[in-house]
Amino acid sequence: MEYAVFILTALISICFSIGVQAQRPNIVFIITDDQDLHLGSLDRQLVVQKELVEKGTTFSQHYVTVAKCCPSRASLLRGQAGHNTNITEVSAPGGNYDKWLISGQNEDYLPHWLTAAGYNAEYIGKIMNGYNTANYETAPGGWTNIQTSVDSYTYEYNNLVTSLNGETPISYPGYHQSDIIRAMALDRIENMSAQDKPFFLGIAPTTPHVELGAGKWPVPPVRYENEFPDLKAPRSVNWNPDDAYQQQKASWVKNLPLLNDTTIERLDGLYRARAQSLLGVDDIIEDVIAKLEEKGILNNTFIIYTSDNGWHIGNHRVSAGKSLHYLEDSNVPFIVRGPGVPANTTSNLPGAHLDLAPTFLDIAGLTPDNPAYPPFLDGRSLLANWKDPETEPTQCPINGGGHEVINVEYWGRGEEETPWGVIAHTNNSYKTIRIVRPDGGTYLYSKWCTGEAELYETASDPGELTNLALGADQDEARTRLLSRLNGLLLAAKSCAVDTCRNPWSLLQPEPDRRAVDVQTNLTITCLEQAMEPKFDNFFNSLPQVSFEQCMMYQYRPNEMPYWPEDAGLGEAYRKPTDNYISSTPTGERVVSQGKFGTAAQRNVTLSEIMKTAKMLTPEQLG
Repeated sequence: MEYAVFILTALISICFSIGVQAQRPNIVFIITDDQDLHLGSLDRQLVVQKELVEKGTTFSQHYVTVAKCCPSRASLLRGQAGHNTNITEVSAPGGNYDKWLISGQNEDYLPHWLTAAGYNAEYIGKIMNGYNTANYETAPGGWTNIQTSVDSYTYEYNNLVTSLNGETPISYPGYHQSDIIRAMALDRIENMSAQDKPFFLGIAPTTPHVELGAGKWPVPPVRYENEFPDLKAPRSVNWNPDDAYQQQKASWVKNLPLLNDTTIERLDGLYRARAQSLLGVDDIIEDVIAKLEEKGILNNTFIIYTSDNGWHIGNHRVSAGKSLHYLEDSNVPFIVRGPGVPANTTSNLPGAHLDLAPTFLDIAGLTPDNPAYPPFLDGRSLLANWKDPETEPTQCPINGGGHEVINVEYWGRGEEETPWGVIAHTNNSYKTIRIVRPDGGTYLYSKWCTGEAELYETASDPGELTNLALGADQDEARTRLLSRLNGLLLAAKSCAVDTCRNPWSLLQPEPDRRAVDVQTNLTITCLEQAMEPKFDNFFNSLPQVSFEQCMMYQYRPNEMPYWPEDAGLGEAYRKPTDNYISSTPTGERVVSQGKFGTAAQRNVTLSEIMKTAKMLTPEQLG
């Protein structure tokens, strides 16, 4: 009898295991806010190292398409370049949650597609700037369940306010944001793991973004506020450079003075606070993985860890912040663990945030031939790269493909986050491309709204210090290179759908071969081919990428010409937003006093947190 029971138990276990593994994979997507890759923030996240880096693959050449929160997130959620979403800033007129709503993009983005594919799609934390106490009732669309951080509390670590599916916002006095989000994530995994659907769960703490206000820093959980007492920002090769390098920069960056000792001391303190606050994210990751394992679904779950943009401290003399095209701001942490993903591997295969929506749909089994598949995606699925990260990068001229071309754009303010407050620089609009080379180096070429250009070759100049665009007219090889990069930037800033995935397809000397439906036997497939002297006349005939003036938002006439001239800029898939009006919170402030996240609260449950949670009053909603 005991033997029979043993056999029956074993069979049930095997059947359960087969059933779980036969399901489409779950997806847990963890996105931090303003986390750097190149300043060493990951090095002190021991859980990230143990559970993700050592058990997954790190992609060292993953980039954002816009180096700022809201436009980066919009690009990710829509699978489009910034010029096609037209969400280009964190506030009006460039963009925010209100513009997202008015443009109609809230009705057609990632969660809608995932639920159409049969997934539960849930989200916790910050989704987009401008979701606030004045517009909270119009919740982010498509989600099965969404617990969204509400402005103007999104960046207050000890005063989080969220709205569940557009319901009246709730505050959680006495608890740190990291512990609240961790408890919410565990609760949702517990719930979804009991259902017969695969799930997508987005987890989005605002760590390590600074709290808003002059001289404010990120605030770690109390249990971590004394960690790393001697930690300083890394003095990398481009840290506070001398005049010989600084004067090679463009726009407002080239005029920055050397950082003084007082500023540097404060920046070191900011750097420590960022490292301390990220330990709260480690707690989230540790418990999420443990919960997935407890539920028997860890091995059938993709876990992705990244940030909405990068961050700099002291690089190129800029005190701190993002919004620039340099490596620190645009190249972000990107680690994947999951079924079929090799462990303890690093890959230089390129990718960008606009590729994530197509990748998630690929995981979900929603293919381009399905009527529910969105027709406007500019990105491509990275799933094959995740499962074979050590494959050889595309080589030229065989398998050129355009995958090596990364387009980074920006409109609006450049924000220098000094220790004493934010300095906004208006002349910060630019167009940029990177060409990721097989050796892991890149060419970086940028054209600013001021008319200035920058060109760096990062294999020999990783700090992006020596601007090869200066004096290029005296060097035939550099002149030829700049003409090719101008053409590629012209194509990338104009691209949509297939031509974003391969902008070289727009750069064929024969007009009848440009951007055709089936790209075979292209004349030019990569930079090495384009550099052949026989193409000089073609590339020299292309118009120069330019701006009429520096503006705070995208305006088609200001950025002409395009290639082709009738570039759609995504307008067929979104509604007009000209002169839209942003909502403004007017309610009384919710006040929270004290610092939380004690050692005793490390494992606090959601049910315990909810005992003291408070619904905002009509006076607080305004």
